[in-house]
Amino acid sequence: MNPLVEFFRDATNVWDKGGALMPVIGVLSLYAYYIAFDLWIRLQTVTPKDLKSFPREQWGAFTGGGRVDRIMRYCLANHDEPNETKRRFNLVRSGESSFLNRRIRFLYILSSAAPLIGLLGTVIGMLQTFNGLSMQDSNKADLVASGISQALITTQAGLLVAIPAVAFIHLLQRKKKNWIQCINRLESLSIRQIRVPN
Repeated sequence: MNPLVEFFRDATNVWDKGGALMPVIGVLSLYAYYIAFDLWIRLQTVTPKDLKSFPREQWGAFTGGGRVDRIMRYCLANHDEPNETKRRFNLVRSGESSFLNRRIRFLYILSSAAPLIGLLGTVIGMLQTFNGLSMQDSNKADLVASGISQALITTQAGLLVAIPAVAFIHLLQRKKKNWIQCINRLESLSIRQIRVPN
């Protein structure tokens, strides 16, 4: 038998046994990881790979376009005042920090909600189990087994969403810190360029 077909069959079986909360956990995981990868790509494309050697002292390094080039054009446009440059860099830094902090905080809320939804599924499954234990008919064993299965699967699904998401959040925090350091470096070089014109 094809391993891929068998995997999808097993996954569908587990999904069905998880009960009514599995679609909620599925949608939450898709949304959380969409936000995580969107932030990762945004920070990956703007943050230089080697912060020690970037930005270079030659201003030609900033003329290739992209986010760094837009920041430089905004912060150095139409003035030769160090105070105005500092003010514009502060605006850029606070705007970038605010946006990234909001997105990361929202991602943290989503990753925290996943195990709680799994716990709710556990409670629902245990209630179904106790309900099955109180019945006297022939379906008793099936109800008990499905209730225990639902309790375990939803808990597992919630944790499988949350644990990698929390690890991803720590990586994003590091990337955010590197990006803010890069903006600080750009500010330092910009002030030096204004004070000591070529």
